[in-house]
Amino acid sequence: MRTAEGRDASAGAGNTLALQFVDLPGPVILHDAPEVASGLDTALRGWPVLSAQAGTVGEAAAISRVRREATGFRVSSPWLDEDLTDLPPASAVCAVIADLAQSFYGARPEALALHCGAFLIGDRLVAMTGHAHAGKSTFMGRLTAEPDLRILCDDVLPLLADDTAMGLGIAPRLRLPLPAGASAAFRAHVAHHARLRDDRYAYVPAATVAPFGTRAPLSVLVVLDRRAQGEPRLHHLPPAQAVRHLLQQNMAPVAAEAAIARLLRLAEMLVCVRLVYADLEDAVSLVRAAFGGAALPDPSVTIHPPLPEPARPQAPAAPASAADSRWKRAPGTGMRRIGDEVFLWRPGTGQIFHLNPVAGAIWRLLDDTATPAAIAGMLSDAFAAPDPGAVLGDTCQLIGALAAADLVRPA
Repeated sequence: MRTAEGRDASAGAGNTLALQFVDLPGPVILHDAPEVASGLDTALRGWPVLSAQAGTVGEAAAISRVRREATGFRVSSPWLDEDLTDLPPASAVCAVIADLAQSFYGARPEALALHCGAFLIGDRLVAMTGHAHAGKSTFMGRLTAEPDLRILCDDVLPLLADDTAMGLGIAPRLRLPLPAGASAAFRAHVAHHARLRDDRYAYVPAATVAPFGTRAPLSVLVVLDRRAQGEPRLHHLPPAQAVRHLLQQNMAPVAAEAAIARLLRLAEMLVCVRLVYADLEDAVSLVRAAFGGAALPDPSVTIHPPLPEPARPQAPAAPASAADSRWKRAPGTGMRRIGDEVFLWRPGTGQIFHLNPVAGAIWRLLDDTATPAAIAGMLSDAFAAPDPGAVLGDTCQLIGALAAADLVRPA
Protein backbone atom coordinates (compact mmCIF):
# COMPACT_ATOMS: atom_id res chain seq x y z
CA MET A 1 0.00 0.00 0.00
CA ARG A 2 1.47 3.33 -1.05
CA THR A 3 0.94 6.60 0.76
CA ALA A 4 0.14 9.89 -0.97
CA GLU A 5 3.82 10.74 -0.64
CA GLY A 6 4.79 7.47 -2.32
CA ARG A 7 6.15 5.77 0.79
CA ASP A 8 5.48 2.09 1.47
CA ALA A 9 2.85 1.86 4.22
CA SER A 10 4.02 -1.57 5.36
CA ALA A 11 7.61 -0.52 5.90
CA GLY A 12 8.64 0.05 9.50
CA ALA A 13 5.56 -1.72 10.84
CA GLY A 14 7.56 -3.80 13.32
CA ASN A 15 6.29 -1.79 16.31
CA THR A 16 3.45 0.71 15.84
CA LEU A 17 2.15 2.17 12.59
CA ALA A 18 -0.63 4.73 12.06
CA LEU A 19 -2.32 4.60 8.64
CA GLN A 20 -4.44 7.63 7.83
CA PHE A 21 -6.80 7.09 4.90
CA VAL A 22 -8.12 10.04 2.90
CA ASP A 23 -11.56 11.30 3.99
CA LEU A 24 -11.79 8.97 7.02
CA PRO A 25 -12.07 10.53 10.48
CA GLY A 26 -9.18 8.72 12.14
CA PRO A 27 -6.27 6.35 11.52
CA VAL A 28 -5.86 2.60 11.65
CA ILE A 29 -3.32 1.85 14.39
CA LEU A 30 -1.27 -1.34 14.05
CA HIS A 31 0.69 -2.39 17.13
CA ASP A 32 3.40 -4.93 16.21
CA ALA A 33 1.30 -6.19 13.30
CA PRO A 34 3.36 -6.14 10.09
CA GLU A 35 1.41 -9.16 8.80
CA VAL A 36 -1.79 -7.15 9.01
CA ALA A 37 -0.18 -4.17 7.25
CA SER A 38 0.99 -6.51 4.50
CA GLY A 39 -2.43 -8.15 4.35
CA LEU A 40 -4.15 -4.79 3.91
CA ASP A 41 -1.74 -4.03 1.10
CA THR A 42 -2.77 -7.31 -0.54
CA ALA A 43 -6.55 -7.05 -0.05
CA LEU A 44 -7.07 -3.35 -0.82
CA ARG A 45 -6.81 -1.91 -4.33
CA GLY A 46 -6.34 1.85 -4.71
CA TRP A 47 -7.42 2.91 -1.21
CA PRO A 48 -6.04 6.45 -0.82
CA VAL A 49 -3.60 6.51 2.11
CA LEU A 50 -2.77 10.06 3.16
CA SER A 51 0.08 9.11 5.46
CA ALA A 52 1.75 6.22 7.26
CA GLN A 53 3.65 7.24 10.37
CA ALA A 54 5.41 5.35 13.11
CA GLY A 55 3.83 5.73 16.53
CA THR A 56 0.30 6.21 17.81
CA VAL A 57 -0.55 9.26 15.71
CA GLY A 58 -4.15 10.26 16.43
CA GLU A 59 -4.84 7.06 18.40
CA ALA A 60 -7.65 8.66 20.41
CA ALA A 61 -9.66 8.99 17.18
CA ALA A 62 -8.59 5.65 15.66
CA ILE A 63 -11.23 3.89 13.59
CA SER A 64 -9.52 0.52 14.12
CA ARG A 65 -6.75 -0.78 16.39
CA VAL A 66 -4.84 -4.02 15.97
CA ARG A 67 -2.55 -5.43 18.65
CA ARG A 68 -0.50 -8.61 18.61
CA GLU A 69 -1.16 -10.93 21.54
CA ALA A 70 0.17 -14.35 22.46
CA THR A 71 -2.56 -16.29 20.62
CA GLY A 72 -3.28 -13.98 17.69
CA PHE A 73 -4.38 -10.43 17.03
CA ARG A 74 -6.86 -8.31 18.96
CA VAL A 75 -8.96 -5.81 17.00
CA SER A 76 -10.93 -3.00 18.63
CA SER A 77 -12.91 -0.17 17.10
CA PRO A 78 -15.77 2.23 17.85
CA TRP A 79 -17.99 -0.08 15.78
CA LEU A 80 -17.58 -3.07 18.11
CA ASP A 81 -19.11 -3.48 21.55
CA GLU A 82 -16.41 -6.04 22.40
CA ASP A 83 -12.93 -6.58 20.99
CA LEU A 84 -12.32 -9.39 18.52
CA THR A 85 -9.57 -11.63 19.88
CA ASP A 86 -7.31 -14.52 18.87
CA LEU A 87 -7.58 -13.62 15.19
CA PRO A 88 -5.16 -15.01 12.60
CA PRO A 89 -3.73 -12.38 10.22
CA ALA A 90 -6.35 -12.86 7.45
CA SER A 91 -9.23 -12.51 9.92
CA ALA A 92 -7.62 -9.43 11.48
CA VAL A 93 -7.35 -7.89 8.00
CA CYS A 94 -11.03 -8.66 7.43
CA ALA A 95 -11.98 -6.95 10.70
CA VAL A 96 -9.98 -3.81 9.80
CA ILE A 97 -11.55 -3.71 6.34
CA ALA A 98 -14.98 -3.89 7.98
CA ASP A 99 -14.01 -0.87 10.11
CA LEU A 100 -12.82 1.01 7.01
CA ALA A 101 -16.13 0.33 5.26
CA GLN A 102 -18.11 1.32 8.36
CA SER A 103 -16.19 4.60 8.57
CA PHE A 104 -16.76 5.20 4.86
CA TYR A 105 -20.52 4.89 5.35
CA GLY A 106 -20.42 6.89 8.57
CA ALA A 107 -19.10 9.84 6.58
CA ARG A 108 -21.83 9.38 3.95
CA PRO A 109 -25.15 8.96 5.78
CA GLU A 110 -27.08 9.38 2.55
CA ALA A 111 -25.45 6.32 0.92
CA LEU A 112 -27.22 3.00 0.64
CA ALA A 113 -25.23 -0.18 1.20
CA LEU A 114 -26.45 -3.03 -1.00
CA HIS A 115 -25.45 -6.51 0.13
CA CYS A 116 -24.45 -7.82 -3.28
CA GLY A 117 -21.60 -8.52 -5.63
CA ALA A 118 -21.07 -6.19 -8.58
CA PHE A 119 -19.00 -6.27 -11.75
CA LEU A 120 -18.51 -4.24 -14.89
CA ILE A 121 -18.88 -6.02 -18.22
CA GLY A 122 -17.94 -3.39 -20.76
CA ASP A 123 -19.60 -0.23 -19.46
CA ARG A 124 -22.50 -2.07 -17.80
CA LEU A 125 -22.58 -2.57 -14.06
CA VAL A 126 -24.28 -5.80 -12.98
CA ALA A 127 -25.31 -6.31 -9.34
CA MET A 128 -25.66 -9.90 -8.17
CA THR A 129 -27.55 -10.77 -5.00
CA GLY A 130 -29.73 -13.47 -3.48
CA HIS A 131 -30.66 -15.16 -0.25
CA ALA A 132 -28.03 -16.78 1.96
CA HIS A 133 -26.39 -19.86 0.41
CA ALA A 134 -27.28 -18.78 -3.14
CA GLY A 135 -23.57 -18.82 -4.04
CA LYS A 136 -22.92 -15.07 -4.42
CA SER A 137 -19.39 -15.03 -2.97
CA THR A 138 -18.30 -18.07 -4.96
CA PHE A 139 -19.82 -16.62 -8.14
CA MET A 140 -17.99 -13.32 -7.65
CA GLY A 141 -14.74 -15.12 -6.86
CA ARG A 142 -15.14 -17.08 -10.08
CA LEU A 143 -15.72 -13.86 -12.05
CA THR A 144 -12.32 -12.52 -10.93
CA ALA A 145 -10.86 -15.05 -13.39
CA GLU A 146 -12.58 -13.35 -16.36
CA PRO A 147 -9.86 -11.00 -17.69
CA ASP A 148 -12.21 -8.49 -19.34
CA LEU A 149 -14.45 -7.95 -16.29
CA ARG A 150 -13.86 -5.52 -13.43
CA ILE A 151 -15.01 -6.52 -9.97
CA LEU A 152 -16.39 -3.69 -7.84
CA CYS A 153 -17.34 -5.79 -4.82
CA ASP A 154 -18.33 -9.23 -3.62
CA ASP A 155 -20.18 -8.21 -0.46
CA VAL A 156 -21.36 -4.60 -0.09
CA LEU A 157 -21.87 -2.00 -2.84
CA PRO A 158 -22.19 1.69 -1.90
CA LEU A 159 -24.98 3.50 -3.72
CA LEU A 160 -24.17 7.19 -3.40
CA ALA A 161 -26.59 10.11 -3.07
CA ASP A 162 -26.88 10.43 -6.88
CA ASP A 163 -27.58 6.64 -7.11
CA THR A 164 -24.19 6.00 -8.71
CA ALA A 165 -22.55 2.82 -7.46
CA MET A 166 -18.96 2.94 -6.21
CA GLY A 167 -16.41 0.20 -5.71
CA LEU A 168 -14.41 0.18 -2.47
CA GLY A 169 -11.39 -1.59 -3.94
CA ILE A 170 -11.64 -4.69 -1.73
CA ALA A 171 -10.61 -8.08 -3.10
CA PRO A 172 -13.31 -10.78 -3.00
CA ARG A 173 -13.16 -13.15 -0.04
CA LEU A 174 -14.04 -16.80 -0.64
CA ARG A 175 -15.26 -19.35 1.86
CA LEU A 176 -13.05 -22.45 1.98
CA PRO A 177 -13.08 -25.16 0.89
CA LEU A 178 -14.39 -24.39 -2.58
CA PRO A 179 -17.54 -26.28 -3.62
CA ALA A 180 -16.99 -29.83 -4.78
CA GLY A 181 -18.10 -28.89 -8.30
CA ALA A 182 -15.56 -26.07 -8.72
CA SER A 183 -13.61 -26.46 -11.96
CA ALA A 184 -9.91 -27.22 -12.05
CA ALA A 185 -9.26 -23.84 -13.70
CA PHE A 186 -11.13 -21.99 -10.91
CA ARG A 187 -9.23 -23.93 -8.24
CA ALA A 188 -5.93 -23.06 -9.91
CA HIS A 189 -6.94 -19.39 -10.13
CA VAL A 190 -7.72 -19.26 -6.40
CA ALA A 191 -4.56 -21.14 -5.47
CA HIS A 192 -2.47 -18.67 -7.48
CA HIS A 193 -3.97 -15.55 -5.91
CA ALA A 194 -4.90 -16.63 -2.37
CA ARG A 195 -1.78 -15.46 -0.59
CA LEU A 196 -3.90 -13.99 2.22
CA ARG A 197 -5.93 -16.80 3.74
CA ASP A 198 -6.72 -18.80 6.84
CA ASP A 199 -8.42 -22.17 7.31
CA ARG A 200 -11.87 -20.74 6.45
CA TYR A 201 -11.46 -17.85 4.00
CA ALA A 202 -9.16 -16.66 1.25
CA TYR A 203 -8.89 -13.26 -0.43
CA VAL A 204 -8.59 -13.29 -4.24
CA PRO A 205 -6.75 -10.05 -5.14
CA ALA A 206 -6.78 -10.62 -8.90
CA ALA A 207 -5.87 -7.90 -11.39
CA THR A 208 -9.57 -7.66 -12.28
CA VAL A 209 -10.48 -6.05 -8.91
CA ALA A 210 -11.42 -2.43 -9.67
CA PRO A 211 -9.65 0.23 -7.57
CA PHE A 212 -11.30 2.26 -4.84
CA GLY A 213 -13.51 5.01 -6.25
CA THR A 214 -14.51 3.24 -9.48
CA ARG A 215 -18.02 4.52 -10.24
CA ALA A 216 -20.77 3.48 -12.62
CA PRO A 217 -24.58 3.55 -12.80
CA LEU A 218 -26.26 0.20 -12.22
CA SER A 219 -27.64 -1.46 -15.34
CA VAL A 220 -28.65 -4.98 -14.31
CA LEU A 221 -29.89 -6.72 -11.16
CA VAL A 222 -29.40 -10.49 -11.03
CA VAL A 223 -30.99 -12.47 -8.21
CA LEU A 224 -29.27 -15.83 -7.80
CA ASP A 225 -31.41 -18.94 -7.36
CA ARG A 226 -29.16 -21.97 -7.01
CA ARG A 227 -30.70 -25.39 -7.60
CA ALA A 228 -29.39 -28.94 -7.26
CA GLN A 229 -29.56 -29.61 -10.99
CA GLY A 230 -30.71 -28.26 -14.33
CA GLU A 231 -29.50 -26.01 -17.10
CA PRO A 232 -29.02 -22.32 -16.27
CA ARG A 233 -31.74 -19.95 -17.37
CA LEU A 234 -32.79 -16.37 -16.84
CA HIS A 235 -36.29 -15.31 -15.79
CA HIS A 236 -37.87 -11.88 -15.75
CA LEU A 237 -37.98 -10.43 -12.23
CA PRO A 238 -41.12 -8.33 -11.61
CA PRO A 239 -40.46 -4.83 -10.22
CA ALA A 240 -42.12 -5.62 -6.88
CA GLN A 241 -39.81 -8.60 -6.35
CA ALA A 242 -36.81 -6.54 -7.43
CA VAL A 243 -37.61 -3.78 -4.92
CA ARG A 244 -38.18 -6.34 -2.18
CA HIS A 245 -34.77 -7.89 -2.83
CA LEU A 246 -33.09 -4.48 -2.91
CA LEU A 247 -34.74 -3.47 0.37
CA GLN A 248 -33.79 -6.74 2.04
CA GLN A 249 -30.19 -6.28 0.92
CA ASN A 250 -29.81 -2.65 2.04
CA MET A 251 -27.54 -2.61 5.10
CA ALA A 252 -27.33 1.17 5.63
CA PRO A 253 -29.54 2.95 8.21
CA VAL A 254 -31.26 5.21 5.66
CA ALA A 255 -34.84 6.15 6.58
CA ALA A 256 -37.23 3.52 5.22
CA GLU A 257 -39.34 5.93 3.16
CA ALA A 258 -36.29 7.45 1.51
CA ALA A 259 -34.76 4.04 0.81
CA ILE A 260 -38.00 2.70 -0.70
CA ALA A 261 -38.36 5.73 -2.97
CA ARG A 262 -34.78 5.46 -4.20
CA LEU A 263 -34.86 1.70 -4.73
CA LEU A 264 -38.23 1.80 -6.48
CA ARG A 265 -36.87 4.41 -8.88
CA LEU A 266 -33.74 2.30 -9.38
CA ALA A 267 -35.64 -0.95 -10.01
CA GLU A 268 -37.71 0.72 -12.74
CA MET A 269 -34.49 1.65 -14.57
CA LEU A 270 -32.76 -1.73 -14.36
CA VAL A 271 -32.94 -4.94 -16.30
CA CYS A 272 -34.00 -7.28 -13.46
CA VAL A 273 -33.69 -11.05 -13.82
CA ARG A 274 -33.53 -14.19 -11.73
CA LEU A 275 -30.68 -16.57 -12.58
CA VAL A 276 -31.60 -20.19 -11.89
CA TYR A 277 -28.49 -22.35 -12.05
CA ALA A 278 -26.73 -25.43 -10.79
CA ASP A 279 -23.35 -25.50 -12.55
CA LEU A 280 -21.19 -22.42 -11.95
CA GLU A 281 -19.29 -22.52 -15.24
CA ASP A 282 -22.47 -22.79 -17.29
CA ALA A 283 -23.99 -19.90 -15.32
CA VAL A 284 -20.96 -17.68 -15.98
CA SER A 285 -21.26 -18.38 -19.71
CA LEU A 286 -24.95 -17.46 -19.66
CA VAL A 287 -24.35 -14.20 -17.79
CA ARG A 288 -21.63 -13.21 -20.23
CA ALA A 289 -23.85 -13.99 -23.22
CA ALA A 290 -26.83 -12.08 -21.81
CA PHE A 291 -25.07 -8.89 -20.71
CA GLY A 292 -21.91 -8.66 -22.78
CA GLY A 293 -23.40 -7.96 -26.20
CA ALA A 294 -24.54 -4.83 -27.97
CA ALA A 295 -28.15 -5.10 -26.74
CA LEU A 296 -29.29 -5.51 -23.12
CA PRO A 297 -30.14 -8.29 -22.71
CA ASP A 298 -28.71 -9.88 -25.82
CA PRO A 299 -31.53 -11.15 -28.10
CA SER A 300 -29.77 -14.49 -28.48
CA VAL A 301 -30.54 -15.29 -24.84
CA THR A 302 -34.06 -16.32 -23.88
CA ILE A 303 -35.50 -14.54 -20.84
CA HIS A 304 -38.18 -16.85 -19.45
CA PRO A 305 -41.40 -15.76 -17.68
CA PRO A 306 -41.24 -14.81 -13.99
CA LEU A 307 -41.10 -17.50 -11.33
CA PRO A 308 -42.85 -17.43 -7.95
CA GLU A 309 -40.57 -16.13 -5.21
CA PRO A 310 -38.95 -19.26 -3.73
CA ALA A 311 -39.02 -19.81 0.01
CA ARG A 312 -35.79 -19.02 1.74
CA PRO A 313 -33.79 -22.19 2.32
CA GLN A 314 -34.12 -23.34 5.90
CA ALA A 315 -31.02 -24.81 7.47
CA PRO A 316 -31.66 -28.08 9.30
CA ALA A 317 -32.02 -27.69 13.04
CA ALA A 318 -28.67 -27.97 14.78
CA PRO A 319 -28.27 -30.76 17.34
CA ALA A 320 -28.67 -29.60 20.92
CA SER A 321 -25.61 -29.36 23.11
CA ALA A 322 -25.08 -31.91 25.87
CA ALA A 323 -26.01 -30.42 29.24
CA ASP A 324 -22.60 -31.10 30.80
CA SER A 325 -20.42 -30.02 27.84
CA ARG A 326 -18.24 -26.94 28.32
CA TRP A 327 -18.33 -24.04 25.86
CA LYS A 328 -16.71 -20.68 25.28
CA ARG A 329 -17.27 -17.85 22.83
CA ALA A 330 -15.47 -18.36 19.53
CA PRO A 331 -12.60 -15.93 19.01
CA GLY A 332 -13.31 -13.27 16.40
CA THR A 333 -17.06 -13.11 17.02
CA GLY A 334 -18.51 -9.62 16.69
CA MET A 335 -21.25 -8.48 19.05
CA ARG A 336 -23.44 -5.42 19.28
CA ARG A 337 -26.19 -4.69 21.82
CA ILE A 338 -29.28 -2.70 20.88
CA GLY A 339 -31.40 -2.27 24.00
CA ASP A 340 -31.88 -5.71 25.56
CA GLU A 341 -31.18 -7.57 22.34
CA VAL A 342 -27.87 -8.86 21.00
CA PHE A 343 -26.60 -9.21 17.43
CA LEU A 344 -23.70 -11.56 16.67
CA TRP A 345 -21.70 -12.07 13.50
CA ARG A 346 -18.55 -13.64 12.13
CA PRO A 347 -16.58 -10.95 10.26
CA GLY A 348 -16.75 -11.34 6.50
CA THR A 349 -19.57 -13.90 6.40
CA GLY A 350 -22.48 -11.47 5.93
CA GLN A 351 -24.54 -13.59 8.35
CA ILE A 352 -26.01 -11.96 11.47
CA PHE A 353 -27.59 -13.77 14.43
CA HIS A 354 -30.25 -12.00 16.42
CA LEU A 355 -30.64 -13.02 20.08
CA ASN A 356 -33.65 -12.05 22.17
CA PRO A 357 -33.07 -10.84 25.76
CA VAL A 358 -32.99 -14.36 27.28
CA ALA A 359 -30.69 -15.71 24.55
CA GLY A 360 -28.55 -12.60 24.98
CA ALA A 361 -28.27 -13.36 28.69
CA ILE A 362 -27.06 -16.88 27.84
CA TRP A 363 -24.46 -15.36 25.50
CA ARG A 364 -23.22 -13.01 28.22
CA LEU A 365 -22.90 -15.93 30.65
CA LEU A 366 -20.48 -17.53 28.16
CA ASP A 367 -17.85 -14.88 28.88
CA ASP A 368 -15.99 -17.69 30.62
CA THR A 369 -16.14 -21.43 29.95
CA ALA A 370 -19.50 -22.75 31.10
CA THR A 371 -21.89 -25.69 30.71
CA PRO A 372 -25.51 -25.42 29.58
CA ALA A 373 -26.56 -26.97 32.89
CA ALA A 374 -24.79 -24.27 34.90
CA ILE A 375 -26.18 -21.47 32.72
CA ALA A 376 -29.71 -22.87 32.89
CA GLY A 377 -29.45 -23.12 36.66
CA MET A 378 -28.45 -19.47 36.94
CA LEU A 379 -31.29 -18.40 34.66
CA SER A 380 -33.86 -20.51 36.52
CA ASP A 381 -32.79 -18.99 39.82
CA ALA A 382 -32.72 -15.43 38.47
CA PHE A 383 -36.17 -15.63 36.87
CA ALA A 384 -37.77 -18.11 39.29
CA ALA A 385 -38.60 -20.34 36.32
CA PRO A 386 -41.49 -22.74 37.04
CA ASP A 387 -39.97 -25.43 34.76
CA PRO A 388 -36.15 -25.61 35.08
CA GLY A 389 -36.14 -28.58 32.70
CA ALA A 390 -37.57 -26.47 29.90
CA VAL A 391 -34.97 -23.77 30.57
CA LEU A 392 -32.21 -26.39 30.31
CA GLY A 393 -33.65 -27.73 27.05
CA ASP A 394 -33.85 -24.27 25.50
CA THR A 395 -30.30 -23.48 26.64
CA CYS A 396 -28.92 -26.70 25.12
CA GLN A 397 -30.76 -25.98 21.86
CA LEU A 398 -29.44 -22.41 21.64
CA ILE A 399 -25.84 -23.38 22.38
CA GLY A 400 -26.10 -26.14 19.78
CA ALA A 401 -27.26 -23.58 17.21
CA LEU A 402 -24.45 -21.18 18.17
CA ALA A 403 -21.94 -24.02 17.83
CA ALA A 404 -23.27 -24.91 14.37
CA ALA A 405 -22.69 -21.26 13.35
CA ASP A 406 -19.16 -21.34 14.82
CA LEU A 407 -20.07 -18.64 17.35
CA VAL A 408 -19.15 -20.87 20.31
CA ARG A 409 -16.59 -23.64 20.51
CA PRO A 410 -15.82 -26.45 22.96
CA ALA A 411 -13.76 -25.24 25.92
